[in-house]
Amino acid sequence: MQQLSTLNPSIKTAAEPLYFFQGDDNQDVRNWLTASEDDFDRNPYQWENHSHCIVFALGKTKENKVAPFAEKYRKVMGGIGGFTRDPDYATWERFRQAIIKRYIGIEDERRALDKMDRISY
Repeated sequence: MQQLSTLNPSIKTAAEPLYFFQGDDNQDVRNWLTASEDDFDRNPYQWENHSHCIVFALGKTKENKVAPFAEKYRKVMGGIGGFTRDPDYATWERFRQAIIKRYIGIEDERRALDKMDRISY
């Protein structure tokens, strides 16, 4: 993601709204992150810092599979709900790593199980 900067706020690039990430097997979190970064890059004046981008992205997740991750991440990022605040959680790179680790692992496990099921001896 490019350096967030302040540009002419009167210029806004129209685009499709960012779709919701639901953590389903048919969704790749990396594609969702790329779409998020594209949205941020199209309108960088809307994002004062990376924590605003993270809060927006967390708002574009749906309940069920993603809710526990989003809730915990937000609490650690802000130091609320009994969690100790971690400043690293306010960086986009840290968010990117955390969500990929959480949701790519599930996808990779499913693929490995499918591959094992196809093996015949």
